[in-house]
Amino acid sequence: QRMLMVASCLGATFRLSAVMTVMKNISRVEMMNSMRASMRSVLGTAATMGSSSASLLSSDLSNACTDQDCSDSSYASSIEEFEGEGLCEVDNEECRFMHDQIQSAAFELISPEQRDSFRGRIGSILLRTLPPEELETSLFEVVDLLNCAASNATNEERDELARMNL
Repeated sequence: QRMLMVASCLGATFRLSAVMTVMKNISRVEMMNSMRASMRSVLGTAATMGSSSASLLSSDLSNACTDQDCSDSSYASSIEEFEGEGLCEVDNEECRFMHDQIQSAAFELISPEQRDSFRGRIGSILLRTLPPEELETSLFEVVDLLNCAASNATNEERDELARMNL
């Protein structure tokens, strides 16, 4: 479901590599946030059992969180499922929604109050992670995504975004 939400923000036609890059980075961020929250909870409980137990539980939790499957093959498998269900069509490295209503429905999965920040986060991930040649060909789309979250940007980020908009 999250992959469809990401794809819907990238447009009617999107590159599979862009979706996979965003998914990996979103997964890592969410995994780290989840890990921090879980770590605080576990360590608070473990503190009552003694420091060696807290250390052991902390190690186990860290290993469990880094072993999550965020591989290209798992994302490619999801895209194949979407294609099999008739949601999208894959042609080499590009993918497109079969109908604009499918893209709209996927976008509607994102809560209205989170849409701009979600799109901005996707733009930020793409800006940081795309190779220069890919970024050059996708610059308008990336800047459009970043513009969605401009109201939450710092002054420095706004200045950089204004430069990219020119």
